[in-house]
Amino acid sequence: MNTKQRGISMVEVLVTIVIFSVGLLGVASLQMFTLKMNNNADVRTRASLLAGDIVERMRAINDPSQWDDYVMSYDQCAEAITGSASNVISEDRKSWCARVARELPGAQGSVAYSNGAAVVTIQWQEREGRELTDADGKGTGGEWSTSEFALRARLQ
Repeated sequence: MNTKQRGISMVEVLVTIVIFSVGLLGVASLQMFTLKMNNNADVRTRASLLAGDIVERMRAINDPSQWDDYVMSYDQCAEAITGSASNVISEDRKSWCARVARELPGAQGSVAYSNGAAVVTIQWQEREGRELTDADGKGTGGEWSTSEFALRARLQ
């Protein structure tokens, strides 16, 4: 029997659809990962700009004897947000700490100063690119991790 095949069979169509679907799922997964990493990069950029901001505020004072007044721990930064500002330095501390808390997720900042150099450290929460699953294979949501940015700047 010599029969010519005309058209495509249903099995070929189904295999093509399965292969195409797997490819699209891979592209969608890659897109989600890219969006998370893009957001993390944006947060890191903001942390860098905020660290530079407080250093420039310190330099604007022009009196090295007052730079020690900018020194604060994470807890002191959190308290500065709700405290009252009695001078330029306390106003700088208050507004900077408020911006850190407002612009970065779960953030806290600290400033140290010694020997003419300031060290500004900012910590925040960010999502990692991976998703966790429990023992049953169900997603538990995004994995959050603490990230840190530290800037060391010579003020003199």
